[in-house]
Amino acid sequence: MKVLLIGKTKVDLFPFQGDSRHVMPGKAEGSKFEKRVRASDADYLSEESEGQELIEFAGRLCYESFHLPNEDTSTNDAYVRNIVSQGHESVLEHVSVTFYVEGVSRNLTHELIRHRHLSFSELSQRFVNMEEANVVIPPAFRKEGGTDVKYPLGDAHKGAYNEAVDFLKESGYSRKQAREAARYGLPAGTETKLVVTGNLRAWRDVLKKRLSVHADAEMQEFALKVWEQLSADYPDVFADIEYQED
Repeated sequence: MKVLLIGKTKVDLFPFQGDSRHVMPGKAEGSKFEKRVRASDADYLSEESEGQELIEFAGRLCYESFHLPNEDTSTNDAYVRNIVSQGHESVLEHVSVTFYVEGVSRNLTHELIRHRHLSFSELSQRFVNMEEANVVIPPAFRKEGGTDVKYPLGDAHKGAYNEAVDFLKESGYSRKQAREAARYGLPAGTETKLVVTGNLRAWRDVLKKRLSVHADAEMQEFALKVWEQLSADYPDVFADIEYQED
């Protein structure tokens, strides 16, 4: 299974105005918050902190609290953890993350699409030739001595698929129409690939449900890979979510 973080929200709290950097709007200008953000990097926010700084900026804007009246939340990590602990997760929606995923089954994506706040682009079995498709081995079988995470489509499924495609094409159907019908005989464990995007609030919902020992085993593996990468880039957003090992 491959889960790669390939895109995330880019933040620029000092938008360009002509050839110089502009100041923050309203009461953020000249505030302790602005000075702290500027000090974090000479001109730009560091890649590791920018998403969390955007979350704090959105939260402070609501109350114009850029002057940092509460020393307990004067740092970014403390502010974000406090926001999360209070359940004020709407500000997390300003930051989105995109993953490329391969080596997972159609079973997994059938479950993942239940998270309606995510956006998906998945491999099309109608257009792609599935003759050489792989089948993902469920984690339980791998634990019982299997070493590969997937194996080629079995002769029976491959034969039935090719026979269906050939028959329909000879009957006058287009290649797309033939593959569209033939895919009905493919196993639910057939490998698929996808690009999936969600904001941090949506990903928190996924992880809280799918890192549980009660979740599907393959989905737990997927969620663990997502959690490891999101925790590295947004540590204080996901600090309260833990992986429950069986």
